[in-house]
Amino acid sequence: MEVQRKSAHGGCGVRVYPAPPDGPTCAPPEHSRPDYRVVMVVQHASASPCRTQNIRLPKPSRLSQRLTFQAATPFTDAPWHNPPAMRAARLPVTDATFAKLANKGTTRIITLSDGSESELRIHTPLAPTGKPSPLIVLAFGGGFVAGENRQLSPYAGALAHLYGATVVNLDYRLAPEHAFPTAQNDAWDSLQWVAEHAAELGADPAAGFILGGVSAGGSLAATCAQRWADEGKSPKLTGAWLSVPMIFDISNVPAEYKDVYLAREQNAQAPVINDVAIGWVEKHLKPDFGSRQYSPFNSPNKETIHVGMPPSYFQIAGMDPLRDDGLIYERVLRKAGVPTKLEVYPGVPHAHFSMVPTLKSSLRSNLDTVKGFAWLLKTQEPTDQEAGAALTAVPSSG
Repeated sequence: MEVQRKSAHGGCGVRVYPAPPDGPTCAPPEHSRPDYRVVMVVQHASASPCRTQNIRLPKPSRLSQRLTFQAATPFTDAPWHNPPAMRAARLPVTDATFAKLANKGTTRIITLSDGSESELRIHTPLAPTGKPSPLIVLAFGGGFVAGENRQLSPYAGALAHLYGATVVNLDYRLAPEHAFPTAQNDAWDSLQWVAEHAAELGADPAAGFILGGVSAGGSLAATCAQRWADEGKSPKLTGAWLSVPMIFDISNVPAEYKDVYLAREQNAQAPVINDVAIGWVEKHLKPDFGSRQYSPFNSPNKETIHVGMPPSYFQIAGMDPLRDDGLIYERVLRKAGVPTKLEVYPGVPHAHFSMVPTLKSSLRSNLDTVKGFAWLLKTQEPTDQEAGAALTAVPSSG
């Protein structure tokens, strides 16, 4: 059974989906077992007390065995140590996915602050809507070492169709060829350019201005959104979409949440992303863990940090080493008075929605993604059938 509580914008909005059939969805907490996690089901942006739901997560080894038979291609041994090989392995999947799309967008080359060039992929409604077009900016994932801006075009085309939005997929340079903070600077420069040229692109930020991303792209979205608020940029962001985001290094987890920052250890051997993969990402990226460009928690505005953040929509996977990055960040924003929407998918790995798209949780997640933007845009939510029809393909990677 789905545990669900929803309300209008600003109220509670939590959905926790059942784990795959390795065991019961609900079970008593067994903190000595690494395959258990207490997932918070909380009241959002309200004064009501929180409650918790104990979710049993299957052991990574069991899920990995099952996914071996369900995935079209193996993914548990991605060559994180060799980014060029990883990119080459992903390219045919991205090509095949992109070929299915009715709305592939158009490209535009812009010049960044360091004089380099970057490509934007711009998706607009295929048919005129006669209404102002919200502006949505998306950043792809890939651990900062792989990926490209076509990856999120399935979402971009669906959002353009469902909401009449102008959706811009950012690009950014990858590590190890371009170490930290190159990707962060590229995303920031691109976001500023898009905001300044919104009218030229056919968008009206007054109808909505949303920044979002998946995984590494979720990290970029979070840090850029916090910096946008810190610097009082205009137009103001009206929403953020953070899907399986990377937010923390253990060094900057708030002290009051360190005892629930468990996923890096609990899911250290999970499929898709594990502790070895994270280690390689950090080796390639060479991040400054104390930089504002690494985590929104490093904002220099310590007195007002988080307060100016826009309403934020989180999607979290239970068997993800980054699970608690999203859960803790959502809770901190909510305590700061920021409206949040949280959807949790227990028992599935990082980027399950693209790596193993045939799972029921993955199908649900992809529908939720495009439907969740209705909450951010404060408009009527499409039905599952409408969302499914608009989402003609799933993202090629997270």
